[in-house]
Amino acid sequence: MIGGGFGGLTCALALAKAGRSVLVLERAAVLGGAFQSFRRRGQLLDTGFHYVGGVGEGEVMRPLIRFFGLEDLPWQPLDDTFLDVFVKGRRYALHRGYDHFVETLAVEFPDDRDGLEDLVRLMREINEHIYETVHPDANVQSNQTMAVSAKNYLETHISSPELRDVLCGQCFTTELTDELPLYSFLQSLNSFIQGSYRLKGGGDVLIRRLVEQIEALGGRILTGKAVCRLEIGDNGDICAVVCENGSIFAADTFISTLHPALTTDLIPECPQVRGIYRRRMHRLANTVGMFTVQLALKPDTVPYRNRNVGILESDDVWHTPCGKEDQVRNLLIHYNVPESADFATNMDLLTPMDWESVSDWEESKVGHRSDDYKAFKQRKAKECIALAQRYIPELQGNIEQYWTSTPLTYRDYTAIPQGSSFGVRKSCNNLIGTVISPQTPFPNLFLAGQSLMLHGMLGTAMTSVKTCNLICGRNLLEAL
Repeated sequence: MIGGGFGGLTCALALAKAGRSVLVLERAAVLGGAFQSFRRRGQLLDTGFHYVGGVGEGEVMRPLIRFFGLEDLPWQPLDDTFLDVFVKGRRYALHRGYDHFVETLAVEFPDDRDGLEDLVRLMREINEHIYETVHPDANVQSNQTMAVSAKNYLETHISSPELRDVLCGQCFTTELTDELPLYSFLQSLNSFIQGSYRLKGGGDVLIRRLVEQIEALGGRILTGKAVCRLEIGDNGDICAVVCENGSIFAADTFISTLHPALTTDLIPECPQVRGIYRRRMHRLANTVGMFTVQLALKPDTVPYRNRNVGILESDDVWHTPCGKEDQVRNLLIHYNVPESADFATNMDLLTPMDWESVSDWEESKVGHRSDDYKAFKQRKAKECIALAQRYIPELQGNIEQYWTSTPLTYRDYTAIPQGSSFGVRKSCNNLIGTVISPQTPFPNLFLAGQSLMLHGMLGTAMTSVKTCNLICGRNLLEAL
């Protein structure tokens, strides 16, 4: 297994449960990738894991949560109103439960009740058939809603522009584009409507649980092992991986959870990998990255909200510039679960940021950035904080300290090209080119991770199962 993030660890656990001997190689000193947690001055902060949908009993992600042994983690359900969305200053609420979701929004937008009910009907269908995509012979490209533009669908079925923005309040951080497939848009919204959850202790709790189970089944996990080359054997298959420190590990099957372009770079020139395949992997467009401000709050000053807050102030949420000189207009605010239920200890402010914003400093490394980069981050942080304070006034004067991350930060810590938040950008107009098969030109080299089919925790876990099903020749979830 190349990569010790959530994708690599779930692949390793799935194969270990199927009786395979597994080895995970992680380049960094810490496991978890975008799910890792870290501490700053006693504050536990998350890298990319914030909240997740559908992990409860009877909900869409529950089969995966059960399969990976995560059901008894300290999941904290969010309120019935799981998201407050502010569209140009006016508050709307997204509620848990399909019927409640429709009823509460239909009060505000009565002319769009039919459109809301159509959305829910599609989400129910997705929920009913979602696990069909993990069968070894299934193809997510064949799903009809993958070939439909989410933006075009909403404009056709929802008459109110304001309601269309409200429906994007959950999803704008995943990058809204004209070509975003309706399936990708709805599978995320669907899971959060079923039930939204935070995890006390953050992503580190989840990663530790996966590691414990892998090791209990005899699997090995090594950190500080950056794979730099794949070796091709005499029979034309991959026979070993070579690490930067000179370590060589042989195996009969290999899975890379790295970005597909990075995996291709590990393969030496050979007849099996044609130039057209290499060029395709390198031409894949990536989703934008994220600028994150992590706030440490003064004790007992800011009430904890068991819900998230989405702020949309841009004129066009689908085409909001997020470059170096663009004002921050949209923000997602997430509260981390505190020890006390009454007051928040820290919270995250997230807004999309494109790679061009930080490309001037792309040759630099963490801890060795220039003063102008630090000034840029400080300016963006102040914009985010000022926007958050307009909607959460209790933040005023109660921020003790803050830390920032840009796409450059995420690139350096997670090795994701351009610091992309969700990997390869999917296009409803080019499914063949943007939905990537786990299979490669080598019969014993497979891909996994959120760049392949679907993004986020749900999409990554499903892709892990799909990849392992191809290796094992059966559906591992059917054992549940």
